[in-house]
Formats: sequence, structure tokens, C-alpha cells
Amino acid sequence: MTIHQKTILVIDDDPEICEALQEILSEYNYEVLTAQDTTAGTRLMEHKRPDLLILDIMMTTMQEGLEFATKFKAKEGGYGIPILIVSARPPVEKGYGRSIDEDMDWIAADIFMEKPVDPEDLIKNVKILLKEPLDQ
Repeated sequence: MTIHQKTILVIDDDPEICEALQEILSEYNYEVLTAQDTTAGTRLMEHKRPDLLILDIMMTTMQEGLEFATKFKAKEGGYGIPILIVSARPPVEKGYGRSIDEDMDWIAADIFMEKPVDPEDLIKNVKILLKEPLDQ
């Protein structure tokens, strides 16, 4: 029996973050696609239909990732693809006046992780979202 390799799309404007996440996830036999903006990410979403989306919040604009996640989830229910946000906590002094905890009610993501991420926590959350056993 062949086990389907899960595909994860990482959208982050920092190429080093994309590379680091790709390295961590590849060790666990995930196919990892990366995009450095939501335009390229949208093209990959449409062509590859990944099993999970890992998304940064602050890219070209302060809320690009949040807006992308909201639009994505609204379109066909996001094809049922879970979203994991991996982002720095938006600083209040840059005009972002609410905490992430206050915003989780409207952020269209399943889990939020603050950068820098712990690789073990990342894998644990990926497995939770992909409904995989945690003990493997």
C-alpha cells in the first residue's frame, strides 16, 4: 500500500523562512512548495491543491496573510485545507492595536504559531491539522 505524501504550501516573503520550513518539513517526508507572495501562492494553490497551507501575516502589507486566508476560506470553504499561520506577533506600535488572541475569532486560520517556531511544535501542529498520528 502506498502512503500518499502530503503536500504543504508555505507562503512567506522571507526566503530564509521558506527554506527553513521546507527543510524541517521535508525531514518528515512532506512535499513542500514555497511562494514568497500571495499571488504566486494562489497559482500554486490552484495547480497543486496542497493538504495544508502555512502562511505569514505581514508580507507586502501588514495584513496580507490575514486577507489571503480570509478570501481563501471564503472561496469554496478553502477546499477544506487547514491553515497554520506562522508569523511574528504584529507590534502594537506599528499600528496593529489588537492582540492575536483577540483576533483569533476572525483570523481564518486553524492554528497560530509565533516566529521563531520550534521545529517539534511545528511538526506537532502540522500533524494535528493533517489528522496524522502524533507518535510517528
